[in-house]
Amino acid sequence: MKTTTSLAVAVAAALGIAAAPQAVASSETDRLLEILISKGILTENEAAVVRAEAEADEPPVAQVETPTRDDVLYDPTLPIRDDRPAVQVRRFVVDSEDGADRFAIRGRFQFDVERADFGSDIQNVARQGNEFPSYGTRFRRLRLGALGVMLNDWEWQLEVDFADNEVDLANAYIACLMPHGRLAVGHFKEPFGMEYATSSRRITFIERSAASDAYKVNREPGIMYETIQPNWYGAFGVFGGGTVFDRDIEEGWALSGRLTAAPFLDGTNYIHVGGAVNQRRNAVNKSTNLYEPVRLRTREGARAIDARLIGRDDLEGVQKFTRYGLELAAGMGPWSMQSEYIWVDIDLNRDALDRALGANATTDNSLTQKGWYVQTSYFLTGEHSNYRAFSGDFGRVMPNRNFSLREGGWGAWEMALRYSVADSLEHTRPGRGQKLEHWTAGLNWYLNPETIFKFNLMYLEGERDVFKDDGWVYAARFQYEF
Repeated sequence: MKTTTSLAVAVAAALGIAAAPQAVASSETDRLLEILISKGILTENEAAVVRAEAEADEPPVAQVETPTRDDVLYDPTLPIRDDRPAVQVRRFVVDSEDGADRFAIRGRFQFDVERADFGSDIQNVARQGNEFPSYGTRFRRLRLGALGVMLNDWEWQLEVDFADNEVDLANAYIACLMPHGRLAVGHFKEPFGMEYATSSRRITFIERSAASDAYKVNREPGIMYETIQPNWYGAFGVFGGGTVFDRDIEEGWALSGRLTAAPFLDGTNYIHVGGAVNQRRNAVNKSTNLYEPVRLRTREGARAIDARLIGRDDLEGVQKFTRYGLELAAGMGPWSMQSEYIWVDIDLNRDALDRALGANATTDNSLTQKGWYVQTSYFLTGEHSNYRAFSGDFGRVMPNRNFSLREGGWGAWEMALRYSVADSLEHTRPGRGQKLEHWTAGLNWYLNPETIFKFNLMYLEGERDVFKDDGWVYAARFQYEF
């Protein structure tokens, strides 16, 4: 056996299997051993010995390090194996492997059901020729959007609304992120007001208060800088727009600023104070040389019936108007309150007003419209309002236990009360001004962070000229977001 084995090894060496200066591929070794076995030179056991000795003499396979993206210069249009496409995927969010880029989608729908019991004279208060419907349903918002971060330093967003079978632009901007703030360019909210700054997904009631809704600013194209600080917020922007695009219209422009602070902030307990100013120069129709009508309007506390109890008639001959706002809010555990006072100084152009309305125009050269609200809420299940001092608004409510029949959770339950006044009796047409007092009781059920059911019971009193009337409104909303 020793002689045979020595002969086998010698033959293997002669064939370059065991003693070759370069390692022979294992497939070639196997082929040569099979030949020796078939010729009877080696047995299966002897071949196994030779194979083991040959493998022991082979050098280890070199390990090649894969270059990273930083090590390789490449054309991004070409497929490069070195650029590993690994990502981290969360719900509706994709992050790049290094965390520098993020892409997310989001959306919401809000479906409202409303019933109203108005007095017989409410049509005269609203200057509505026909009797209002007694009930209605409506998709208040149907939004779909994408947002993300690029290279750690750039934030972007694009969101549209499909409600009422129309497509309206909500947000469309890009922002440069800085150590203590961001500079945004695009289409977004002008900075003004605590309740208006809070997303419609996060407001306590189905609609914002009569004062906030009637005298709110809008989303407009512009440029804005806002801070990112832990316990205060500041924003200043320059905006265009103010009207629907028309080649005959020279759009208006606005300067807007808001400053808020949390002088006390301790966990879920806080005090918030703030103020804002927004001045807008009105758009001008170049074909008529008249200022565009200005609309400061609110409804009955819901939108499915659309009783326009403030601002049924637009303001004419407005050269500029300035909004002022004061804010106060506080929270302690499950309890919170908030309040705002808003007034609007309206400067009229006498010549444009007389040409627009003639003898129907007011003799005043300026007007003031104003309103305020105060509200309070309490979480029966122990949660708290999500106050965000860094942006001066409110974020998502997180139930302590999500609703689940299987696991026994019942979500979060919140009770709320609000009183609001909007006084727009001063008008460019005497007798067309309106005033609204509005009481709202609300019950909110947060099934989970994405799904909310709201019920509002509302009582209102409206007046216009010699007409006064009241009414009850019952409204519910089912809201889902992702």
